[in-house]
Amino acid sequence: MTADAVPGRGNMMISGVITTANPTGGSHSALLQKQMSFKTSVGANQLSKTDDIEVIESGNVDGTSTRYDKNATLGWVCCAPCIWLRTSATVHKIAITTATLLVTSLLVASPILFLISTAPSQLPRDCYADDEDCMPTTAPPPECMDPVCKIAASSIQAKINWNFDPCIDFKNFSCSSPSQSNGLASLRAIRSAQEAVDTQMQQLLQHNTTSGPFRKLGRLFGSCLRQTTNSSTIHLVLEQLGGYLPIGALGPSSIAPLLSKIYELGPTPLVDIYYDLSYGKNPHVLLIISGPSATAPILESKIRWMGPKAPPYRLKQSVPKLLNDLLDSFLPNGLTADQKASENEAISTFIKELNKIRVEYTRRGFWDSSVLYNTSSLQEMYPILNWTTLIPSDWSGPIVVRSSDYLKAIGELLSKYPTRVAHNSMLLLFALGILPQGHPNAVVCTRATMWALPDITSALFIAQHSSDDISDVIRRTDIIFKSLKAHLKRAPSLKGAALVKLSALKIQSEPWSGFSNITFMIKTLESLEITSDNWFENILKIYQRNRIVPDVIHTNFTSHDAWAYPIVAKIFYDTLSHSIVVPLSVILVPYFDGRLPPYLQYASVGVAIAKEILRSITKAFEDKAMRCVPKSVNIFSNYSRMDILIHSGGMQISYHSMLSLTGPIKGMARLPGLNLTPTQIFFLVSAQELCAESDYTGIDTDAPEFEHILGWLVAQGGSATEVFKCPSGSMINAQKTCNVL
Repeated sequence: MTADAVPGRGNMMISGVITTANPTGGSHSALLQKQMSFKTSVGANQLSKTDDIEVIESGNVDGTSTRYDKNATLGWVCCAPCIWLRTSATVHKIAITTATLLVTSLLVASPILFLISTAPSQLPRDCYADDEDCMPTTAPPPECMDPVCKIAASSIQAKINWNFDPCIDFKNFSCSSPSQSNGLASLRAIRSAQEAVDTQMQQLLQHNTTSGPFRKLGRLFGSCLRQTTNSSTIHLVLEQLGGYLPIGALGPSSIAPLLSKIYELGPTPLVDIYYDLSYGKNPHVLLIISGPSATAPILESKIRWMGPKAPPYRLKQSVPKLLNDLLDSFLPNGLTADQKASENEAISTFIKELNKIRVEYTRRGFWDSSVLYNTSSLQEMYPILNWTTLIPSDWSGPIVVRSSDYLKAIGELLSKYPTRVAHNSMLLLFALGILPQGHPNAVVCTRATMWALPDITSALFIAQHSSDDISDVIRRTDIIFKSLKAHLKRAPSLKGAALVKLSALKIQSEPWSGFSNITFMIKTLESLEITSDNWFENILKIYQRNRIVPDVIHTNFTSHDAWAYPIVAKIFYDTLSHSIVVPLSVILVPYFDGRLPPYLQYASVGVAIAKEILRSITKAFEDKAMRCVPKSVNIFSNYSRMDILIHSGGMQISYHSMLSLTGPIKGMARLPGLNLTPTQIFFLVSAQELCAESDYTGIDTDAPEFEHILGWLVAQGGSATEVFKCPSGSMINAQKTCNVL
């Protein structure tokens, strides 16, 4: 999406992008590709067969590469004699004479069949070599003539570079159009779902909140744009917490008192404490202790089951973007250059090591959770913090420690550093957790405002979409989910507990009813005191509102339903409700339009859902992840080997579920002007979706490691080797090593 988009009903109206409100997608340049021709149809009875693909010669009218016509010349050399024999009148006369002599002399009937078989026939529409046979192609599927299909084809084309062979360099073939240099590709290509949401919300915050009921939301957005790291408010708050401890000063005996003070003001850098429910038909309330940012960077209510949830947040090992700027204002002016450099190095190293621990133990999940029943036992096991100041004194229920090893690793880290360094680092991490996640600008502050008030911004987002559009995408999401489950149930390797979990798995794509209660949302917003020039102070006030826990927590309900924030474009698996939670922003996207062929929907939303289904039914694929996933996965600083393995599994599940749909795939209409088959487009769109998401989250998609891992993913995800007719030894062919199922 572009920055000058205009918000409206349905998705935003943006030139070159399919939306509900703008089904034609605006004007485009002439389509570049001729129609393709199919050798054979691919259907449910061909799951184990090669996906035969053939593209007509000179498929690109603009002079781009025709490297996909791998068998065109060979096929016609083979077929030319066949066609000549079938169409030549001379051959026919000779055949008749010969047959007459044979009939007269031998009086047999078989030459009569020869006469019939050698009668002149029309030239076949196309011809190809299939082993020793010569036969015409079958009729290709119909072409989708709806304007939405033309825009989809144009958007896919916008990122393709036909100068590359997908068998050798799939990344540059699928994600680097030559027109990128002049900006055409970026205007026409589909963006990631999160970028689409951020763009729409930016327009709303800039133009729809200057007055009216959402004016305080606009005021919060404006305070972010004015926030600086040398704010007097930040200095005052950090001084209240103990301030900077200079070189040579004796640090505190323990970091626990500082963490207790921080917890009274805002989020702590080491742990998060909240309330959730136990499993079963008669749930009871649990107090949960987990690492920080176990969820997306959203200031959620401490009572997690009473509203929407955020998906697991992928932490970064690097230092925060604003650390150096904050250090410049935090360190005293009287320090020498060497002293400043030394302090900078010590604090940065501590934060890097802490983030590494957080990332490592977040990746491991919650398999090492432990349950305790009193604060004294908790204090004895994990003495690094003063738990009596963090947990309400009247709490008598179960205490669940999400990751015991994480707390132990934190204790070891704190023992390695002087408490003075740990103290200064905690102060900076506290401030960084409240500041925007980058230098203030329209994009950064849009994300920050959504993070600070996810409920209000979600209500504003949903208000832009019609109830009919929302109902339609929810219905089709349920259909795809059932299709993916049905395919997985037939997997021979899925047995026992995994099969039971799959059968009980649900999907939740309904939005939380509270988002539609605009009156309640406005009342909540009006109750907040928000200043227009102090983001730091505003966030501390919002945090205080969210951390209030009622004296009595009611649990008079019958389900563990989980809802998503529609503005956080990430499908996730919720353990408590055993459901795949789907935010609206993921399914209110161009490629999920109901008028488009199913292979586009399976390549985008289908892959995302399949990934979380796979995550929900298995504990781990640790051995397979270490064996299969290449080391180039390191380019995904937010991912683990397991995440990449599950991504490849999601592609495999979605691809084969698509092929197993009722009726042959030839019934899936072709995209006009794009000389690619449905199965080829599936892999192409899956790659383009990953490229767009990775690029928007800051991953270097031009790095060789990214190119390698993308090629590896495509090789695993179905039958890409056959679909693109990759020869033995090519990158995609050679890398197909890891079938998740």
